[in-house]
Amino acid sequence: MLRILIHFEIFIKLALILLLLWGSYRTIFKKDRAVGLVLYLGIVIIVDSFFNTGIYIPGLEKGSIRYSEVCAFFLILNNPSKNLTRRSHVFFILLLFLYFVFFFYAGLRGDTLKLGIFEFRRYIVPQIVAFLVAYRGFQNKEDYRRFLFYLMTLIIIIALFTFWDVFFDRWLLKSDTLNEKTYWGGRRHGRFGSFFLNPNYMGAFAVLFFPIIFIQALTEKTNWKRIYCWLGVLALVFALIETQSRGPLLSFCISLIVFILIPSRNYSLFKKVGSLVLLLILLYAFMPGFFEHSIQRFSMLEAEANEETRSRKTVWIYTLKVIADSPYFGIGLGEIKYIKSMIQAGFVEEYSIWPLDNPHNSYLQIAVYSGIPALVIFILLNILLTKKSVSKILTEKEQWTSFYLIGFVAGMIGFLTSLITDMHMFVPSIVSSYWICFGIVFSLISIETERSHI
Repeated sequence: MLRILIHFEIFIKLALILLLLWGSYRTIFKKDRAVGLVLYLGIVIIVDSFFNTGIYIPGLEKGSIRYSEVCAFFLILNNPSKNLTRRSHVFFILLLFLYFVFFFYAGLRGDTLKLGIFEFRRYIVPQIVAFLVAYRGFQNKEDYRRFLFYLMTLIIIIALFTFWDVFFDRWLLKSDTLNEKTYWGGRRHGRFGSFFLNPNYMGAFAVLFFPIIFIQALTEKTNWKRIYCWLGVLALVFALIETQSRGPLLSFCISLIVFILIPSRNYSLFKKVGSLVLLLILLYAFMPGFFEHSIQRFSMLEAEANEETRSRKTVWIYTLKVIADSPYFGIGLGEIKYIKSMIQAGFVEEYSIWPLDNPHNSYLQIAVYSGIPALVIFILLNILLTKKSVSKILTEKEQWTSFYLIGFVAGMIGFLTSLITDMHMFVPSIVSSYWICFGIVFSLISIETERSHI
């Protein structure tokens, strides 16, 4: 009976076009930041990354203006005013500035200057832009709610494309990126990554956003909106399960533990656990056997851990050697520079095979490209943001900001855990999502105490 849905493909494509036009109108002419931020994220994931397209600049062999940057221009132009004179805020901005300065210097030391600047443009500029569009947050509580509600639409669209690929083995939209190993490397093993192509990227996205959209589903008051939000939650979990990605699945468990353990006034520990049990029951109703399906790749862990050829384990060992040789400013930005450094360190000589094109560990990748100080700054930024968020949650339990902070913080901690086994901090479609969450949390901890509740 599912085959009947294929006849609705044309309507789905038409709906996507209408959503794009409506979102652009709301962002540009109505200055609607809640819609605009979701539109920006959707353009980064679908247009910039999946379609791999942009506005061509004549005369340049490489590079163009990304469509997301056009959207970001209007968002930044209409940023709400915020008081950033508090010392803690200035310190945050200073740390961020230093972090990106380290990467700019790393870009100047790429394999060639031209290639290094291109790599900085490709990997780092999207991170800066994503933070700039989000760190001022929204004008009021209702805009935060609206942002999360519209985010459900983007999540449902992402999950819909996973659904189409799983059950119909076809794509609603075509792109040359579907011919790349990033997609078919996982697809041939029955793993699905939707617009992200790589299942690990899709998994990291799900880990990052699940706690906050789950909270939105729990707190939504209007009946039809509550149903829509629960549909979004189920859709995101479905997409996560179909990735069969071990790192994100483990990180997902960690984010749930954090979500449950952080105390909140509106939802007790019992109520949080009860809500998750309800979700589990719904999953078993719609996806019998989902648990066994999602964890089947864990049986391969022991065999992979004992591999003495190219693997995460051997690559990490040699990456640490490279970092030890250039601890302060790294080797410079770019995969070509990294591969050459690994060869010089003796990887090919020992294993008779080329190393992976990156460490498959974002923390090591930050350190090897731009140095240990940059990694320390990154970790410090996240520790400080988490500390301030938890402090605000515990001291202002009655405020509407606290429950949102629980969701974002739980998702970010899960995401930061997933970085141990992958290069998400250097994948624009994923890292932009992270910096948007980072910016929104920054805006939430900056909001002065109000006497309004969820």
